[in-house]
Amino acid sequence: MKPHAQILTLLLAVITLTSTAQPQATWLERQHDFGVFQEKNGKVKCGIRLVNTGDEPLLIVKAQAGCGCTAITYPDEPIMPGDTATVGITYNPSGRPGKFTKQAIIFTNTEPKRTILEIKGNVIPTDATLDRQYPLQAGSLRISQRSIPFGELVKGKNKMLYLSAYNASTDTMLVHVTGEKPHIHPAIVPDTVPPAQVTALTVHYLSGHAPLWGFNIDTLMLSCVPLRQPSDVKSGSETINVMAQVMEDFSNLTDQERQDAPVAWTDCDDRIDFGTITTQETVTRTFTITNKGKAKLLIRRLWIPNDEDITITIDRIEIKHNKSATVKVTVNTSRLNGNILDVPLTLISNDPDSPRRTIRLVGIIDK
Repeated sequence: MKPHAQILTLLLAVITLTSTAQPQATWLERQHDFGVFQEKNGKVKCGIRLVNTGDEPLLIVKAQAGCGCTAITYPDEPIMPGDTATVGITYNPSGRPGKFTKQAIIFTNTEPKRTILEIKGNVIPTDATLDRQYPLQAGSLRISQRSIPFGELVKGKNKMLYLSAYNASTDTMLVHVTGEKPHIHPAIVPDTVPPAQVTALTVHYLSGHAPLWGFNIDTLMLSCVPLRQPSDVKSGSETINVMAQVMEDFSNLTDQERQDAPVAWTDCDDRIDFGTITTQETVTRTFTITNKGKAKLLIRRLWIPNDEDITITIDRIEIKHNKSATVKVTVNTSRLNGNILDVPLTLISNDPDSPRRTIRLVGIIDK
């Protein structure tokens, strides 16, 4: 080879080596999972590392966060070939409970110029946030409400409702419910609840099996136990009330059946006045229920809420046409609170025009 050809070949090799020399960012990880942590503990930080596996100094030109909750730090000086650097990412959970996934975009003087890093985690809300969304507490399990109100249900119809519960701990909770009855079928879905996750208590109400006409109230017991039982996670239980008004279905009555239907008439004008009564006194008043219709009148229930010191008796619950039943109302004033007697008595019957009537028991207690 001629001397000038050798020189040309050498120059081309130098140019080729020079042109291929460049920085190269090799990331040791591109994701970080903070796991489950408490919002009240404040910001969390992580470091994601890269190595310059190229032949020239590597520069991080800029970094771009996905939102204001994320802050990024990185070295300003060049990263020499073979050296390692760390990009710091800080997440602020304040006011941001629940799961999150955020991205950070890092720009470098390499090819490719842009790298996407990702952080994720699950934030357990502060007590103040939990108190608003899940005010009831069973150990470390927070519950959205104490009662499941089904409202008015026609006898024989079924309905399903639910409430939610939140695992406010850092351990998996085992949740179960007791109190099943023929008309109430509860279930926990799921019954194994990871940290900072939600479960649901579902209740299937079979009104055809409800024990009472009118208002029914039943109690379920919702309980939880931590899987690993660390000292800072508590087991516990809480009662949940299930309520429904079970009423008769008159929608399928024919016109003739409505004309012949029973009619409940009372002689007390929906009010029984006990007048002025003294303490330590037991007083009885009576009223009659007369069937003004043709078909047999059935007294489904006479009900007073939450008052065992007032007793109701009736001498018959099936009343034929133009016949009457006598109802006795007995008040024991010695165990009544306050100076005023004002209690609703609910009369439930198979009168389609007035299946539920309220008769008020009123009076003054002279103490």
